[in-house]
This record gives sequence, C-alpha cells and structure tokens, in this order.
Amino acid sequence: MTDAASLAREIIEGQGYVVLPSLLTAAQAREARSHVLQLAQKHRKPDRISLAGERERVFGLIYQGEVFELMVQHPRVMEAIEAILGESMTLGGFSAHILHPGATNMGVHVDYPYWAMQPPFPAYPVLEVQVLWMVQDFTQDNGAPLLAPGSQKFCNKPDLSQFETLGEKITGKAGSAIIYHGLCWHDTSVNNTDVPRVSILGNYLPKFVRPLEDPLYDFRQEVLDRASPKLKRLIRYELKPASEPYFNLND
Repeated sequence: MTDAASLAREIIEGQGYVVLPSLLTAAQAREARSHVLQLAQKHRKPDRISLAGERERVFGLIYQGEVFELMVQHPRVMEAIEAILGESMTLGGFSAHILHPGATNMGVHVDYPYWAMQPPFPAYPVLEVQVLWMVQDFTQDNGAPLLAPGSQKFCNKPDLSQFETLGEKITGKAGSAIIYHGLCWHDTSVNNTDVPRVSILGNYLPKFVRPLEDPLYDFRQEVLDRASPKLKRLIRYELKPASEPYFNLND
C-alpha cells in the first residue's frame, strides 16, 4: 500500500491512519528536533526553570529552517493528502509539540475543525487530515501517540471507555510520519523517559475551512521569495492553483 489512492482509502475507509517510514533522513530528523528545542528555549520565559511533566508548543516553524519547508510540502505526504482534500487544500497549522519528561496524556480528542463543531460530524467531505512527524524514535516509553483504528467512521466525539479498548500506541523510527483522518480518535501517551519527546504537526484543510493558525506568523521574506508554488498555495500566499479556472460569469 504505497500509491496515493490506496493510502487515501485506508485513511478514509480503513483504520483511519497510515505510517510512512523513512521520509526524512536521520540527519534531517535530528536537525528538525534540534531547531525545535532551540526555538522553545529562546522564547521561553526566563522563570521557566523546570518543565518536568509539561507539554509545550512551538509555532511559525515554516520560516525557521529549510528542513521545515521540506516537511510541510513533502511529496509523498502531499500525494496522499491531495488524494483526499484535492489540490486546492490549505495549511491549517504547522507547529511542534514537545512532551517534557513526565508529561501525561493530553486527552483523547479529534482535530480541528471537528472539535469546534457539534456532533455527529459529517463523514464527507473530509474536513481535515493531520500529519505527525517523528523527529526522534517514538517508543513505548516516550509518549508515542495513541490512535483508535476505524474510529473516524464513528463521526462522533471520543468515547473514553471505547478508546481504552481500541487505542493503539504507534511507535516508529525518526524520519517517519503518521498521516491520519482528523476524526480518528487520538491522544498522547506518557513520556516516562528523561528526555523531551518532539513531534511536528501539520494540519491540512479544504480551502473552504478557516485555518486554525496564521500561516504567515513570524514569516521571513526570503522564505516566501524561494517558496515553491505548492508552498505558496498551502500558506495562502497564492489562493488558487493555476489549473483551477475562474468562474465565467457570462456562462
């Protein structure tokens, strides 16, 4: 199951997620993780000495290193998501999630925009696809995500007792990515190690859904100057692909 159509089918009709290994090299994964930890430390309040048991987010990643520009528009990832959302999809958010040592479960949830809606949720069209990048090995002990296979088909808020039965911990090597349906119930697990566990989260939406994050937050002009047409479209710098015609009001 490697072609885009098969991946899309598994995300929509199957277990609700797929794992793609080795999309980044080990060096690229280390670079991304290092950047995130440096950015977090730079923007952290001086009085934050101990972060044991805490979770931390870092935003505006696209403009913080070329490795992030690669990740947000990785060809293998784009093929799978465009097979679900279409070429005109947009970026809802691209940020890092740090689980510091001792961090506990975030709480079982579905992703934006579903959590901002009243259930039951629509099965079609799909309103969000999420990508979780492993920039270090995800193990049984360091807070690997839990996903409930097939739960995207329930089209409802998570049921905690059902999640306890269905939830599976997804582990993998640095450089892998999990692509999953925004309706697939998921959670973080506990980081029982003594080092932070870092993931990169990409949120992709149909163009008619308002993004959760500002894709031009902390932008750098040099990144926009070298951005590919796909990246410009994702961050809404160019709002429509050239292949999409304007409406002809005379028709």
